[in-house]
Amino acid sequence: MTLAQVYQVLVDWSSEYLPENEKAKVDDNAPDDCHDSLWRKPYNSDAHCEELNTFIYSFTWEDPEVDMQHLSLSPSDSMFVVTSAGDNPLHYSIASSPRNIYSVDMNPCQGHLLELKLASIKSLEFSDFFSLFGRGCHPHFRKLLDDKIRHYLSRAAYQFWIENEAAFSSSFYEQGYSGRAIRLGRLLFKIAGVRKHVERLCRCDSLEEQVHIWRTKLRPVWLNPVVIALLRNPVFCWNALGVPLNQRKMLLDEGGVYQYVCDTLDPVLSTYLLKTQNYFYLLPLLGHYTPECCPSYLTREGFAKLKANNCERLNAFQLHTDSIINVLRGIPPSSLTRALVMDHLDWYDPASCEARAEVMELSRVIAPGGLVFWRSASRCPWYNKVFSQNGFHVEAVSIREQGSNAALDRVNMYASFWKAEKI
Repeated sequence: MTLAQVYQVLVDWSSEYLPENEKAKVDDNAPDDCHDSLWRKPYNSDAHCEELNTFIYSFTWEDPEVDMQHLSLSPSDSMFVVTSAGDNPLHYSIASSPRNIYSVDMNPCQGHLLELKLASIKSLEFSDFFSLFGRGCHPHFRKLLDDKIRHYLSRAAYQFWIENEAAFSSSFYEQGYSGRAIRLGRLLFKIAGVRKHVERLCRCDSLEEQVHIWRTKLRPVWLNPVVIALLRNPVFCWNALGVPLNQRKMLLDEGGVYQYVCDTLDPVLSTYLLKTQNYFYLLPLLGHYTPECCPSYLTREGFAKLKANNCERLNAFQLHTDSIINVLRGIPPSSLTRALVMDHLDWYDPASCEARAEVMELSRVIAPGGLVFWRSASRCPWYNKVFSQNGFHVEAVSIREQGSNAALDRVNMYASFWKAEKI
């Protein structure tokens, strides 16, 4: 198979329609004891487009441990976060138990996923919980859903997981848009004949061995012309990686895809041992977490904290299914102390007024001295000045320089990490 043929196979796969078992169908068969959940705020399901019929992210791609180093988070804080897969809000809850966690995502399926995790924490023992979200499969998911989990789910979430029960039959993390990237990576490694080296990479006991396998066996595969061409393809970037056009343009404006991939992966592989320190990359390579390397909510200690006192920490969660600006408009002035908007602002067109309107709302709801954090594909995102113009002091937490061997965090995917303090 030529490089051109391999490229076309991968592009076709990345742009295909979602399989039926990844689509939720709405009906009225949910039992009467499925009602508004303890956490989910009502939303209009008819207002969401057909494209949002599954989750984009089955796992979160930002490092919450680095967030915690700068958040100065306490039990008195009220925070605003983007839901994504829900991993990071759970991490913040375990680490500091903030008073309120407004978790927001306009994709209802991301809310269904976090709702499932919250309901599972409430209703399951650790072994079943780790099977679902650690190994990504459970032979009796439907029974757990019907007998235990459903009592804490909203009707919409319960219906979604009925229609998607097959997601836990083999590998949950191969579902959704992000699951496409995992499947594509596996196909690429199979075509290149390096799958055994991937498995060795995940079992390394030293950084020296890990770097050797990466540089001699896997780096030439990952940085070959096929992969670089794929990463330049806007259809692949959205359908497999969840990277929209405006963010992709920011990346391309600052050095191109090849350099960006080198600056991302080389420092990570030489700094963090995948086997025990970096679950972000271990997951897509293996297709599952391990007990030794997983997010904090999947550790026994983290799970026990979330279960303690009749799951008291979970009372802080409010799950909103709407745009960030609409949710912000419903929050009283100066009532938030922390906000993490991830890379969300990269998605906006600089020529539009959307980012300015959102930052103005953040300025209204963040109390004096409160903090807003964001990451960006750009080393100096254009919207930093919008924060400065709306009552914030902006400073860089970290900026990734081209060719640097230093990783900003365990993901190292973003070129910069920023903090804004409300003046």
